[in-house]
Amino acid sequence: MQKEEKVVVLLLLMALGSLAVASWGLGDFEPAPENAVIVAEGTVGSIQTTAGDHLIIRLHSSEMPIFVSQDSGAELLAGRIAKGDRIRAKGEIAWYGGRREIAVQRAADVEVL
Repeated sequence: MQKEEKVVVLLLLMALGSLAVASWGLGDFEPAPENAVIVAEGTVGSIQTTAGDHLIIRLHSSEMPIFVSQDSGAELLAGRIAKGDRIRAKGEIAWYGGRREIAVQRAADVEVL
């Protein structure tokens, strides 16, 4: 083997080793199960009030919307949160319309940072 070939083989082995360590360290990427409690934090991209006076908050950092029902304090949060605010929301993963969302149980679970 020429010197260049040895270098290429060594680099390939190093790359494979790095990938193996990364996959072992990161584990699997299965989504959290339904009803699991998670926390989302980020900048508010949009706030939408639905026909039932529920609130849907979308963060720039997440594809999963945050749902606040009318009974959970949607009206209170609509007056407290504005587009561009940085918030932290805690809620359960729920399914609506075939998509996952974070369902907040009470207004206190959403805080402006």
